[in-house]
Amino acid sequence: MLARFLGALRVTLMLAAGVMVAGPVAAQQVEGTAGEGVADTPFRPVALVNESVITGFDVDQRARLLAVLGFPAASAEALRAEALNQLIDDRLKMQEAERFGIGASEEEIRDGIARLAERANAKPEAFFAALAERGISRQALEDMVAAEVAWRKVIRQRFLARAEPGDAEIDAEIALMRERALVNYRLADIGLPVAPDGSNREKVRALAERIYRELSAGGDFRAAVRRYSRSPSAARGGELGWVQAQQLPPEMAEVLAELEVGEVSPPIEVSGGFSIVKILDKQVSTGASIRQDDPQLREQVRRQLLSRQVARLAEGRLQELRRDAVIELR
Repeated sequence: MLARFLGALRVTLMLAAGVMVAGPVAAQQVEGTAGEGVADTPFRPVALVNESVITGFDVDQRARLLAVLGFPAASAEALRAEALNQLIDDRLKMQEAERFGIGASEEEIRDGIARLAERANAKPEAFFAALAERGISRQALEDMVAAEVAWRKVIRQRFLARAEPGDAEIDAEIALMRERALVNYRLADIGLPVAPDGSNREKVRALAERIYRELSAGGDFRAAVRRYSRSPSAARGGELGWVQAQQLPPEMAEVLAELEVGEVSPPIEVSGGFSIVKILDKQVSTGASIRQDDPQLREQVRRQLLSRQVARLAEGRLQELRRDAVIELR
């Protein structure tokens, strides 16, 4: 799972947490006015976003989808609130895309779904089938992906040139890197995937915890890899090779920072399942060896700065759209 995580692009729609409707948006609370025969059905409007309708069915579908994708929520009510919040954002994103004559093609939607399915270790049709078993329609997934695809195109068109870092910014970032200690790990992992619909998540979690207890009591890590791991690294005895600490998810980097060479991490939840990670070797060095004129490093830093700035501009624009929108909650 960690090997797949390190090699996969982040899916923005999974990582961006929305702002609650009652926060920065001046939302007007109104009484339901749907006609008879609609008010008590799932298709009753629950919100209007610049006159674009969001129904109870839409919210239910998104909430189910978020649950399958592992979105953390304290309760069913909190999950539905997040679903409504995301749907409002999606309406605003699509309206902005339409204003610029931008859309998401069928091919782009298919590609987006294929990447999402890959992160769940499934083929697209198997992914759709797993969602259908949880009562989630194909359209709900396609709508979610279409909004994100169109929004990314809007952001690239509007902000990509503005976000391009200059040489001075790249120099400053590399100077900071030279001041910091660099940590590299040589890692091995036991990857335990969960089903695309998440139905066996707790069962897999329990298995991961049992394996960790066995290893903590002196169990053989390579033997556990052969027996349990479903990660691509299993064919190499679990070895992932050298990985920079800054390339790891923050929560994983925090866990590994507390471990010494030869120690094994407790189960860590990652995209698609759980990983138990062993530190095979560790290197700590200062940034003195970092060359300011290294072209490969400068390109890596440029991309990181560009991605960071684009994300800030995109979030800022979304908040502007929320501020100016007419949003009614019914």
